[in-house]
Amino acid sequence: MKDFVFLENEDLIPLSDDINIVQKACNEEVFIGNSKLLNPEVYAPEINFYLKNSQDDVLKKAKTIESLYKIRSKVYDLGLDLEYTKEVGKNVIIASNEDQNELIESLKKQEYKVLKLSNEQCLGVLGCVGELCVIALKDNEQVEIDCDFFLYDVKKESFDQQSGCYDLTTLSQEELMKLLNSNSPKYKFRNYISYDDSICQYHERRSIHCGKCAEICPSVAILKDDEQRKLEFSHVDCLNCGDCVGICPSGALDYAPMPRNSFYEILKFYEDKIILIIPEKMSIENLNITLKEDVMPFMIKGENYLDQAHFLAMLQTSGASVIFYSDGLSQGALEVIALMNEIFQRKFKQNAIFLAKDEKELLEAINQAHFIENLKFISYNPALLKREDFAIRLRELIKEENLGNIPSKEWIRYGKITINTDTCTLCLSCVGACNVGALVADTKDNSLKFNASLCTTCGYCEASCAEKDTLMLQRSGIDLEKEYFSFMVLAQDELFACVECGKEFATKKAIEKIASIMKPRFMGDETKIKTLYCCAECKAKVMIQSMNVL
Repeated sequence: MKDFVFLENEDLIPLSDDINIVQKACNEEVFIGNSKLLNPEVYAPEINFYLKNSQDDVLKKAKTIESLYKIRSKVYDLGLDLEYTKEVGKNVIIASNEDQNELIESLKKQEYKVLKLSNEQCLGVLGCVGELCVIALKDNEQVEIDCDFFLYDVKKESFDQQSGCYDLTTLSQEELMKLLNSNSPKYKFRNYISYDDSICQYHERRSIHCGKCAEICPSVAILKDDEQRKLEFSHVDCLNCGDCVGICPSGALDYAPMPRNSFYEILKFYEDKIILIIPEKMSIENLNITLKEDVMPFMIKGENYLDQAHFLAMLQTSGASVIFYSDGLSQGALEVIALMNEIFQRKFKQNAIFLAKDEKELLEAINQAHFIENLKFISYNPALLKREDFAIRLRELIKEENLGNIPSKEWIRYGKITINTDTCTLCLSCVGACNVGALVADTKDNSLKFNASLCTTCGYCEASCAEKDTLMLQRSGIDLEKEYFSFMVLAQDELFACVECGKEFATKKAIEKIASIMKPRFMGDETKIKTLYCCAECKAKVMIQSMNVL
């Protein structure tokens, strides 16, 4: 197999010796190629797009093209997305009030078994491709009919949420037949998300405090089991939109084709470049547009998985504003971009990210994008959690300034917690509840500390607090000042020493709280009262000594 292959075209320039230049497609296997004619394992349309449109000089073009090949190779090597196959039969149900005779005949010629129902008969669809279950009306009773594919021309709520369901109005008959034949008898799919339940804000908690991924998912790829507090994933139903990853507050979800460690490795190629983000669904083969100097394409699969940490890393690594060429960004992605632009408006009086959904807007965005003075900041640590990474970068951006507050919105939330120090006993239930490190117990000064920039505002600490009206969460937004990104003392107390051995074993407030509750119940029994002020070992000794005396 040849690794890097370039099929010669009219835009050819001298390239690196690592790139094999061929004049025509050959029978040898190709890993990464610039043309579909090569039938490569990885097709890289950005190579021809950049070479044809860039205003960089020849030497810079050659270096960038070599980088584009290496980037594709790294994405392939570091990706966690695997291909799976599923056995799928040829049973088709069509829901339509039209006769669809021509389609039915074509399907039967291809050995498909077809059942046609009216739109009124079809109530809903469950399952996934190869295991679909259509809920239908027959003689005024609901019946379940199994099938492998479901075709419709009038959409109902569940019709477009399952894999194997296709809208007849968006496909020609030829396209539909090609689609069905490519998905039977083997249906290929990939896992586009990876999951770390240890930092999930929903997983196995006593009460529900998140589940945003399931809310934003346009299909049934992520479902919540509210009884066991577990997420259920159906990779076969995943649309690869990336919505769930982009809005996940803790970073429990990651994008398998480009996990964070892969993203940071790739980002090293974009230092001192103007990044042009292009989702693979956007056709660029025939796009004729002037790419000014230093503009370099950054190809992604799912267009909505990039979050605030991704974007700020791009901006600070490149030292320039970013261009995003996409015609289908979700509300979650737009909210992230709006947050970044608001931060940059307050800091630099300009946008961070320029959006473009067509060729005209793309040209405008390219002309607007530029390098920003004092923006560059290099930091690569994929081990950091999502909000910790963003906090470090944003703290560096703000420096000593106070740029005000940006309110929380629907998907991206920031805030603060406050504690009533009079009632807090430092039991640290809140610290145990927090799985993102926003709340910590500092044994050096016996304090409870909080870093607002790490907090996802899930509210589990508030629900876990043992004292009434003691810990309060406010989704007040993000404060763009340095104090917001530091650990602040919320409560503090001195340690209480055992009256018998002198060993410090609990906070003074905790002991006083327990004593105030138990003293009346001990009804003047001095021995029992004394045990309230003893450590666990001495408590037992005191009670045994009391029994011996008796």
